[in-house]
Amino acid sequence: MANHVKRLSVSAADRAELERRVRSQNGSARDARRARIVLLAAEGRSGVEIAERVGVSEPTVIKWRRAYA
Repeated sequence: MANHVKRLSVSAADRAELERRVRSQNGSARDARRARIVLLAAEGRSGVEIAERVGVSEPTVIKWRRAYA
């Protein structure tokens, strides 16, 4: 049975802010990582895939998906 990945709904304003945080040279790496997790979740990526791409554990991905939602 395949896992069904729920896509996060991200408003245009939130997406712009998250993308700004990912690109920011002055922000913290932690904020950029969290923003990247949310953006990838909004694309419909699985928790395992996001964890591998961002370099965090899957529970961290789950935590930030829930925190954003």
